[in-house]
Amino acid sequence: MWSDECSAERGKGQCRAWVFRTLVQKWDKDHIQTYHKGKDISVMVWACFWGKPGGGIGRSDLYIMDRDFESKKHGYSAQSYLEVLDDQLNKCWEPGLESMHNNASIHTAKVVKEYFRNLAIPVVEWPPYSPDMNPIEHVWTHLKKMVLDTHPKLIHMGDSEEAIEALESALIEAWQALPDTLFASLIESMLQRVAALIVAEGWHTKY
Repeated sequence: MWSDECSAERGKGQCRAWVFRTLVQKWDKDHIQTYHKGKDISVMVWACFWGKPGGGIGRSDLYIMDRDFESKKHGYSAQSYLEVLDDQLNKCWEPGLESMHNNASIHTAKVVKEYFRNLAIPVVEWPPYSPDMNPIEHVWTHLKKMVLDTHPKLIHMGDSEEAIEALESALIEAWQALPDTLFASLIESMLQRVAALIVAEGWHTKY
């Protein structure tokens, strides 16, 4: 069972466009793909997926995380993460499972550690500088691409509250539309991923 948070910024996930031209055409406007340099509107999301005993794929809701306006810079805090756990944990976790999350500050906060301790959910230690083998990172790439493909008008909606709500709705819709085959292929690849990491002694792999 794999979970994580992701910052979904509008416009991210666009595939590189390949253009074949002559040297004379090198700087023609029609042969250059431009991109936006500044920060665009974004939302933080959380999700989880797993393989079901006997086959099949399980997945949580795509949870749109709330900013903590009492925190520094009005960003996402441990309180934001606790809201996710309150809403989603009972839909995913089963007795006998252990939780493992990385050393992000929202995961290692005292209130989060106490939360798991009160529920008697064991948490696996994550040593510093550990390789991130979480396959959900690949899911985020597919999610962002699907949002771009299915809702191209989002790019031109400005930075209004309506635009943020439209981005959130598009992300939820895309999460539900992702095929089970994507999740299944990632689960099936885990043995090869781990083996490749061991051979590379923790260094980069093709995954």
